[in-house]
Amino acid sequence: MDANQENEFWRIIDVFNNEGVLPYLMLIGSWAEYIFQYYIKSDYKANLRTTDVDFLYKNLFSPADKKFEVVKALEDIGFICKQNRNSGVVKFVKEDSLDIEFLIRVLGKGDPQHQKIPSLGIVGIGLRDVNMLERYPLAIEVRGYTLVIPEPEIYVLHKTLISTKRLKPDKKEKDLDSVRGLLPYINKERMRTMFDKLEKKQKIIIEENDKQNFLRLW
Repeated sequence: MDANQENEFWRIIDVFNNEGVLPYLMLIGSWAEYIFQYYIKSDYKANLRTTDVDFLYKNLFSPADKKFEVVKALEDIGFICKQNRNSGVVKFVKEDSLDIEFLIRVLGKGDPQHQKIPSLGIVGIGLRDVNMLERYPLAIEVRGYTLVIPEPEIYVLHKTLISTKRLKPDKKEKDLDSVRGLLPYINKERMRTMFDKLEKKQKIIIEENDKQNFLRLW
């Protein structure tokens, strides 16, 4: 992360705050680690090596009676709205800066993976694994904004899980580095409680990855 990207990140947050959409979003992915620095308040440093800023739209149909002008607001600060022709998923791109994506939860087995977010008027990326993050929100005041991020403990479990699904070795190692960087600062008893509530399949994957990569989660 350079100074330009950091400034751009806060411009994005300011846009979302002004549009009123910020309370409906959870910052996930590696940029949540940047905010962890404000929460942990020690010598922790984020393992931030990505231009992708991912926001989870927490409840697909909330609010039911409001439309946010996020597309226009992002375009006004230089982002280009790009839509995938096959999936319909929208991504906001700014050259030599940051990319923004909106993710949504996938709940029922028959639910379509990607769905339109009514209040935004765009299609979000459906990922089932983000469900575990949404269950443990952490609201934190930073620079006058209230940001919602996942609790660090569930973030570690999520990174341990999704690292096994990475197709590129460098992305897998980046996830594991994030886990290793956060482990000294988290409440392992709290993480164990969260772990016990995960699906059986998720538990097996996390435990196997823990052993294979000597993460020492517990």
